[in-house]
Amino acid sequence: MKKFEVTESKSDLDKQELYAYIDNTEFSREIKEAIKGMTGVVISSGENDINLDFEDLKVIMSHGGIAFSGIGEYDGKDGNSALEAIKLSIVDSSLDYKLMDKISGILVHFVIHPNLPIMDIAQAMETIHENAHYEADIIWGTTTDKSVSPNYVKATILFTGFGKNDYKNIVANNLF
Repeated sequence: MKKFEVTESKSDLDKQELYAYIDNTEFSREIKEAIKGMTGVVISSGENDINLDFEDLKVIMSHGGIAFSGIGEYDGKDGNSALEAIKLSIVDSSLDYKLMDKISGILVHFVIHPNLPIMDIAQAMETIHENAHYEADIIWGTTTDKSVSPNYVKATILFTGFGKNDYKNIVANNLF
């Protein structure tokens, strides 16, 4: 399999070469499509965003094994839109949240309004960290979108490396 190397700026990358690299991984078609969706996040980002880059994507993909992906959207007025979107993305992924401690790679991307407090994202990510294995690679980023509601959050999550390591059984916190 050809290794994908990032040597140019994001705008100079050959998206087709990247997609070919993704297609040659061991993941299922559904997971490959989710990963390709994440690359759109990497390629297009705004000035106020916490960017994910190809190295982040490669770190998470390197865990291999069984993978899960999900998308959750929430638009609430109670200051917990990011947390609710994370919960919905986990449900959508079909991963039992009690098994999050068996995951070795987690990539999370949020689409948010520029005025959403970053503390909302921090609270959601704290929940991920509390429930994930202590050695898991957890990477997250944001894309701001002025066209969405100020309380809207879309969370896309990718879990990789399920059961890859022989982790000791750690009880996950209750997300719900």
